[in-house]
This record gives sequence, C-alpha cells and structure tokens, in this order.
Amino acid sequence: MLRLIVLKRVKPIPFSGVLIPVVSLVAGILLSTVILYVLAGIPPLGIFNSIKESFVAPTVVKDTLILTLVGISLVIAFTGAIWNIGSEGQIHMGMMFTTWVALFSALSTMPLWAKIVSVLGAAVFGFMWAAIAGFLRAYTKVDEVPVTLMMNYIAYYILDILVYGPWKGKRTYGYIRTDEIAEPLRFQQLTVFNIKTTATWEALILVIIVFILTWVLLRYTTLGLRIRILGSNPDILKSAGISVPLTIVLALAISGLVSGIVGAAYVLGDTYRLSYPLEEHTANYGYLGILVAWLSMLDLRGVPIAAYIVSALRNTGTVIQIAGLGGVGTMFVFIGSVLLTYSIVRIFSEYTIKIVVRR
Repeated sequence: MLRLIVLKRVKPIPFSGVLIPVVSLVAGILLSTVILYVLAGIPPLGIFNSIKESFVAPTVVKDTLILTLVGISLVIAFTGAIWNIGSEGQIHMGMMFTTWVALFSALSTMPLWAKIVSVLGAAVFGFMWAAIAGFLRAYTKVDEVPVTLMMNYIAYYILDILVYGPWKGKRTYGYIRTDEIAEPLRFQQLTVFNIKTTATWEALILVIIVFILTWVLLRYTTLGLRIRILGSNPDILKSAGISVPLTIVLALAISGLVSGIVGAAYVLGDTYRLSYPLEEHTANYGYLGILVAWLSMLDLRGVPIAAYIVSALRNTGTVIQIAGLGGVGTMFVFIGSVLLTYSIVRIFSEYTIKIVVRR
C-alpha cells in the first residue's frame, strides 16, 4: 500500500529567495502561453514578442512606481503575518481625500500646498481605513482577509455615491464623473534620457522616501522588530509584556498609510478625476500588489524588481490588443498563471512529499 506523507523541510532550498520568483515567473509565462494558444488561438511567438516589447515600453515606468509603493505597503503587513487584502480600498480612500483637496477645498488655488496636503491626508485616510480592520482582527478575532476584502467594495461604493451625487462634474460631456483636476495641481511627467514616460517626478520621490522609511522601520526600530516577531512567533511578544493586539493594529494601519499615498499619486499623476462606477474604472493596483509582495519574497529590496515584472505583464495585455492578437483581459491570464505557479513552487520549497510503502 502506497501512502504519501507531506513533511516540512528542515533546511530551506539553497538560493530559494531567487529561485522561487524566477521559476514561478518562467513557469507562469509558459503556462499562460499554452492557455492562450489552446483557448484563444494566440500564437506563442506573438505572445513572446508582446512580452519582450512590454518589458522595454516607456509606459511600464508608471506602473512600476505605483506597484512598488503598493508592494512596500503589503510587505509591511505580510511581514507580521497580517494578510491585508484591502490595499485597493485603502488606495481609494486616499483618492477620495486627494480629489476633495484638488477640486473642492481652498487649497485648490495653491498647487504646492495642495500636493503636500493631498499626500499627507491620503496617508491618514489610508491609515484609518486599514485600522478599522486592524481593530476587528486584534480585539474581536475577526479574520482580516474577508474584512479587508469587503472594505474594498465599501470604498468603491462610497466614492460612487460621491461621484454620482455632489461631486458630479459640470464639464464631463455626458459622462458621470468629476471634473478634471487643474493642470498646476497635477504631478509632473518624468522624462528619462529625452524619453517621455507616463510616470511622474513626484511619484519617484515618494517611492524613494517611502522605501527608505520602511527599511528603517522594519530593520532599525522597536516597532519593526515587533512586527517581524509577530509574523514568526507572537507568543514571544506576549511573554515580553508587549501588546500583540496593538502591534496587529499598527502593522495593518501603517500598511494602509502607504496604500493611501498610492491613492494620491494615482489621482494627481494619472487619472486626474474619478469616474462612475469606480469599480469599473480602477487599475486594480491593490490586487496586483499582492503578487508583487509575494514575488519579492517579502524582501523589501526585491519589491521594485517584482513591481517591474508585474507591470510588464500587465502591459502585455495592452500590447497584445494593439497587435490584434486578443483582448486586454489577457493580462489576467499572465497574472493568474504566475500567482498559481508561485503558490505551487512555494509549497514545494517549504515541504517535501515522501512515498511510503506499507505492506
């Protein structure tokens, strides 16, 4: 009689921090190529050419910067084993505050102050929105995964009410959306070696600042140490007299803070307005950031690289559509395939399967 036994590996696979993301990426692309060829008839050569073009496209810079911020946000929470699936909602809370500042506050006539207040206020709104789920997890033991996921849709619908109602623009040509944010309040386009990109200077500065502050937080502060211990052995925190619930709330809230900043960068550097229904006019950065965090192996240094890869895969759908090979939705096949193969590879990297023969 054959019996399969699953055992946790005593020693990790050598170079797993590099091998797991690389194998997941290659296997995911190959899997998606097979799926698209079998189901949609898209030739593999056309897919590979689209992927190659996406990795060098100037438009990928914007998504890389945005997804780097989202990835950093989720690494903070995931390091503490707090599964923040609500970055999408936290981003949109930041978008809500930023839109209000740019269109309806007195600061709309003071561009520099409007940008500064928008970023800081968006961070506060993201912090508070995530803290709600943090309190529920910490003090009522409600799982943060469904809570943060449902809060994404609450954020969508709050903004839908605002855009359809009091925030509905006057110069929208029949569309249900807000007016555009004035040119002086927008982030400035980033040009590299005389090549125009869709990214902005302010977004680049925010990425650098947030990266450095997060590195310092997780590596050199008491709170960062507590978050890391929370993810490995929370009983140590209890034995040391440190509040585990408070650490949970702070880990999730700080994660939301960074996601809120993403909302400000997204509105002021890309959309310039909110459109109804919001859930159909979103780039899904909050969900894509989950893949970025996992591909980075929760190593902050790997987040920009993972963000670049995910951004290129996201852009591949657009390139395939332009080439007339398929719809833009093909990007979800790439993202889903990489996430699936990552999950499988990650399991086999931590566990081994042995076959035992019993007579």
